[in-house]
Amino acid sequence: MRTIIYTGKGGVGKTSLAAATGLASATRGHRTLVMSTDSAHSLGDSYGQPLGPDPVEIRPHLWGLEVDVLTEMERHWKVVYGYLVELLTSQGVGEITAKEVVVLPGMDLITALLLLESYERHQLYDVVVMDTAPTADTLRLLSFPDALEWYFTHILRVQRRLAKVARPTVGRMMKTPLPSDGFFTSLEDLYARFRRVREILTDPKRASVRLVLNPERMVISETQRAFTYLCLFGFPVEMLIVNRVLPSGVGQTDYYRRALEEQSRNLESIREAFGEVLRREVPRYPEEVVGVDRLERLAQDVFGTEDATRIFAVSHPVRFLSRGGRKLIRIELPFASQERIEVQMRRDTLYVRVGWYKRVLLLPYSYVGTRVSRASYQEGALQIEFLPTEGSEVSHGK
Repeated sequence: MRTIIYTGKGGVGKTSLAAATGLASATRGHRTLVMSTDSAHSLGDSYGQPLGPDPVEIRPHLWGLEVDVLTEMERHWKVVYGYLVELLTSQGVGEITAKEVVVLPGMDLITALLLLESYERHQLYDVVVMDTAPTADTLRLLSFPDALEWYFTHILRVQRRLAKVARPTVGRMMKTPLPSDGFFTSLEDLYARFRRVREILTDPKRASVRLVLNPERMVISETQRAFTYLCLFGFPVEMLIVNRVLPSGVGQTDYYRRALEEQSRNLESIREAFGEVLRREVPRYPEEVVGVDRLERLAQDVFGTEDATRIFAVSHPVRFLSRGGRKLIRIELPFASQERIEVQMRRDTLYVRVGWYKRVLLLPYSYVGTRVSRASYQEGALQIEFLPTEGSEVSHGK
């Protein structure tokens, strides 16, 4: 299954491009689902028809879906959802309130990942196009499987053993219900599914990210940061789509002349900043891009006669290498030069922090028993070198 993720700053046109890509894909006969993961859904508005938590057929080979976290939790997370509601009601919280409270921030994003894993496992679609929330939320969405790795590896099994011991003893005297074995089994199943999600999203032959931006300085800056963090977490960025570019003959007034001059400077900044990354430019249209006809025109302007779902470029942001007997990890971080990069290793786990974002890398077995000997940042990439060690638990470089 081919997975295409559209992300970028809010308001740059992600939904229109995702919807247009879905139409172009379906026209070629691919079974295509366009899925909105933004809690403020507008995918249905883009297609001009209502969508819901179940796939709705828009035209032959094309379905649309807007994720509803409450519906998905009640369907697929019954044990976990039921325990959390029971836990809150035992403390005096009303049942209806409890059902709302357990939907924590970001649960809609987590639900979208689990849906993606399910579609991949059952081969229901040839292509899934994800219309995501603005950049910061999307980064949390994509990094979630990686963030869970440490918790499930180091904490979950210990908690399960403690609960098993406590349930027949102190658990009988407590008003607060202890989680059942079924609860922990459900969590372990979720963990296995998230591992599969990470495998999908970091495989450039199956998934890729398309960054959408406008030729505006603030948008360009956020897109550079997003590009860096996507590389940090190992997600292949396939292309940039510069949306809403004013055509050169738009007008002769001073207003349009100044707008075109600033746009020209910003387009040059994009070319300089992103170098060889594949780039497509889309004109600003005189009318809103709503409805099938206008979306088809948008797809034509972006992809022409090409298959909109093909893999246009392949990248490998994280590489495990070996040179002259030395083990290396190379992480592409093209716009991190102005930020503080920290590298730390504890036992079998490598921590890499770039700005506000931290990646936790559980290292391959061949790296266990090594230490970080050197970490350097050159030509837009962080390179970490490892040497064998005996008994050393912590080594770090900045």
